Amino acid sequence: MKKLVILLCVLLLNGYVNAQTECSIYHKGYFMFTDSLGNTILVHRKNKYQYEYNRKTKVKTQFRINWNNDCEYTITQANTNSKSRKKYRNTVTKVVISKSDGGNGYYYTCSCIDGSLKGKENFMKKISKQEFYDLY
Repeated sequence: MKKLVILLCVLLLNGYVNAQTECSIYHKGYFMFTDSLGNTILVHRKNKYQYEYNRKTKVKTQFRINWNNDCEYTITQANTNSKSRKKYRNTVTKVVISKSDGGNGYYYTCSCIDGSLKGKENFMKKISKQEFYDLY
């Protein structure tokens, strides 16, 4: 019985570790999500930066991205072309990837600046470079 419990614990821990390590595929690349107003936001991540473009309002925002662990990161607004968003410069937003959907993208929760998505799960869709520039 003791061996069965140990085996079960090892299997559960292994599943947890595998789920956590899946997130590394999201550290760079092209993505898109829908904000709380229904706008499509295009995202490009590379190196230590995340670039976002709102297709409807044409707002471009640059963030510094810091990966706290494989499935959790913070973004700090560095620059924007929006006068109304300039007040959020240097504001930090914490994002937790709650569920991976492989190459399709991931579900996440955030402590968003305006509180609109706080506690709500949203989906970040992984897209190709070609899709990104076709939508841009």
